[in-house]
Amino acid sequence: MGHIKINNIEIYAHHGVLPSEKEEGQLFFIDCEFKQDSFPTSDALDETIHYGEVTETIISFTQNNRFDLIETLADKLTTHLLLTYSLMHSIELTIHKPFAPIDATFSDVSVTLTKTWTTSYLGIGSNLGDRKNNLNIVGNEIHSSDFIRELATSSYLETEPYGVLDQPNFLNAVIKISTFLSPYELLNFCYNLEKKAGRVKTRHWGERTLDVDILLYGNDIISTEALIVPHPEMHRRHFVLTPMCEIAPYTLHPIKQSSMIELKESLNARSRML
Repeated sequence: MGHIKINNIEIYAHHGVLPSEKEEGQLFFIDCEFKQDSFPTSDALDETIHYGEVTETIISFTQNNRFDLIETLADKLTTHLLLTYSLMHSIELTIHKPFAPIDATFSDVSVTLTKTWTTSYLGIGSNLGDRKNNLNIVGNEIHSSDFIRELATSSYLETEPYGVLDQPNFLNAVIKISTFLSPYELLNFCYNLEKKAGRVKTRHWGERTLDVDILLYGNDIISTEALIVPHPEMHRRHFVLTPMCEIAPYTLHPIKQSSMIELKESLNARSRML
């Protein structure tokens, strides 16, 4: 993966909380490092990202917008760059504000933000209402989002209920996506999809119009009260492993260090023993 760095881009702009900062402005300096999946195999300009254009984009965006916080500027600018340059895989941006209004001797104030297109997998399921339409909501919302790209979707799989058996059969699927949303931003996206489908909380493992779970987020391992990734039950569920094997059979589980095919074979062997 190739890296390109642009350091100390000097920009006079109007960001800050104080009225004087917005009216009079001040100097900012921006460092930018971005990665693309590969460097060009030829000398063709369309196979790489033009760093001169990236510099002009950074200057234009910084001068034509005004934010109270340089944290907000960093967030909006990194998003703008990732959406503008399709070959850009990730970006790290540092914004320096050396003339910040601080009543002390200091050399610089800076914030650094990194965003990366990350491959993730969502497990989706429905067993109430129009099940197929409920699952289609997920794909439709992904297609309308600037921050998520659909890479593959498995077939819809009819499955018997898991855990609580006295309920209708499910339709299940897995969607492979690429996103630069953080895991928690992606989790919020999933919650909003469930709300759009009219999901109401019932019993644990019970009926639902739509269930959207983050199965994998790159190779990240997350364990918090709000989110556990990889999904702690995915290696025990046929309705997850079967569609995973359809679209990503050799993807490794970051904790088990086994491929989806290996996990499915292991689950099948345990099932035969019961």
